[in-house]
Amino acid sequence: MQAGNESMATYVSSAYRRDAIPEQAPLKDISGFAKSLEAGDFIERLPWGDYSHLNIHVRPQYVKSHQERLKTGGAGWVGPEWTHEKKPSDFVKTRWQLLLMLAGAFADYGMLKLLLFCSVLADIATIIKFESYSVMTLVVLGLHLLFRYPFTWFLERHPGFIVKDLGCGFFRSTGMVKFRTWREETFEAPFIEFDPYISFHVNPKGPVSYKLLLRHRYTGWQTTVAQVADIHKVELYAHWDELQRYMDVSQPLPDVPTLEKFRPLDPTTAEYDAAGKRGRPANHWATLDMAWWEEEGYPAHLKKIREFPWSTLEDRMEKSVPNLAQGAMV
Repeated sequence: MQAGNESMATYVSSAYRRDAIPEQAPLKDISGFAKSLEAGDFIERLPWGDYSHLNIHVRPQYVKSHQERLKTGGAGWVGPEWTHEKKPSDFVKTRWQLLLMLAGAFADYGMLKLLLFCSVLADIATIIKFESYSVMTLVVLGLHLLFRYPFTWFLERHPGFIVKDLGCGFFRSTGMVKFRTWREETFEAPFIEFDPYISFHVNPKGPVSYKLLLRHRYTGWQTTVAQVADIHKVELYAHWDELQRYMDVSQPLPDVPTLEKFRPLDPTTAEYDAAGKRGRPANHWATLDMAWWEEEGYPAHLKKIREFPWSTLEDRMEKSVPNLAQGAMV
């Protein structure tokens, strides 16, 4: 089974293998390293190279999207595809991301109520002071209508306007990571030079959220892998576990819907499946009963993620970077 015009992947010497992590340079400024972590609200560094084999991209919405994509032949889908060679990221430039954040704030009904409340207070204040009437309320309502209707309508019909492949992502075959920085430049480095951290953030609406960040230990550049609400923090461990196994060419591809058709094109995975180790038919996700997965299968899988003893996983990277444990006491 071939996936489009894709060919069998070829691993290069720099590809990541958990049992062959080369010795790396030590941290030069340990105190400065620790201070930079404290300033970034990092609360936990995650271990490298020991796996639970629990995937996160098996949520019902991912399975449903996969099955719909197969039915339509990919028609209407925008953006680069996650394959056996690359997990793409940074589809949208920073300036568009800021616009989408602004649009989301004004289009949200909860945020609209807060903005209207503040603008009405401002209007009352101007009336009490016998000043000209403020147009803030009209501006807020106007922006809400703009972003909720014509803006949304335009993006639904022309998503390619802001969704573009910038060449960034996680490259399994080469073991490299490439992403855009806040300067709108591209930064690239080996996967093994990044350390995974969970950080917390207070959102404009109030609730706390958590992010899984990869921080380049020698430069400080970082990229976000995933973000979840505070009650779903444990899912970030599964995100990291899945990403590591995707990049680790000694491991088969994560058994997730998006990658199912690419399994025969990855050498390690093809060998794994040929030996009968997958234990599932080649079209498992394509033919999965959605009703059962939503009601029983996925809740049971999510329970495994929440109950897994994540704190017991070994950190193999500490054996490769001489003073990593000393410098990253988070």
